[in-house]
Amino acid sequence: KLLRPAVKAWSAAMADGDQGMPLTFQNFLEKMRHPSASELVKSIKAFISSFGDAQMPANAQRDSDEDGRRIQAFLRDTEAAFRGHPAWRGASEEELEASGEGLEKYLTTKLYPNIFAVINEERTLDDVLGRRIAALRTFIRPEHLDIPECFRVEASLALARNELVKVNNFKAPRDKLVCVLNTCRVINNLLNVSAGNRPAGADDFLPVLIYVVMLANPPRLESNLRYIARFRLESRLVSEAAYFYTNLVSATHFLTTCDHSAFTNLDEDVFEAHMAAEGFAVGPDAAGSFDGERGGDGAT
Repeated sequence: KLLRPAVKAWSAAMADGDQGMPLTFQNFLEKMRHPSASELVKSIKAFISSFGDAQMPANAQRDSDEDGRRIQAFLRDTEAAFRGHPAWRGASEEELEASGEGLEKYLTTKLYPNIFAVINEERTLDDVLGRRIAALRTFIRPEHLDIPECFRVEASLALARNELVKVNNFKAPRDKLVCVLNTCRVINNLLNVSAGNRPAGADDFLPVLIYVVMLANPPRLESNLRYIARFRLESRLVSEAAYFYTNLVSATHFLTTCDHSAFTNLDEDVFEAHMAAEGFAVGPDAAGSFDGERGGDGAT
């Protein structure tokens, strides 16, 4: 209960309708309706249109990395144009920053069907990862990750889990990143409150985050991580946001690749028996791959 107000305040400050910035997303849209912004609006609309399916060769698959580079460049160039534009005459740095956030949100929301989870290989990775985490969740316990009893606070872990589950509900990279930040801040608060006289460190944080990711098993986790990296403006994916994002990438990699040796007091035959029961091929040649014939529908 003590953590909920902090998370709500952070969410309110970072998500839609941000009251901490002079220019909200709605204000940005209003600025775009100003007559002096007509050429800028045309430029934005033309850029969005260039991502349409009609612009793709027949049977071609999107190159999401190239799309990311294009969007990054357009965001940088357009934000630079704000500084000399009449609609932003006299604007403060905070207003210019908020306009950049508004532009990123507008672009990525409009382009979302064309840029999120559009590569077959990445969708397959999502499906296999989701099934693998679901399998691990049936038998991995906090003690297997060396999480001390004092950090096994069910209410806090549930709150962190619920924040992470939301990541797939949003379209803007910033809003997805807020879910990551909220999750990690809840964990940080848990560690700081529960550690007593011993300061919590990175060695405490990552195992708890791994456990929370396993509990949450958010949809399209791999695609969401790649989406944030590709389409969140690089100059804004820094400091605390970059640190927590990197930790989530590490936690996801752990859950993607772990075998029995990654856990404490877990025998190989026990690990393999549980994974096989959930439909995952085991053994030296299987590399933890999903066996759709034994575990339900195969990855799509």
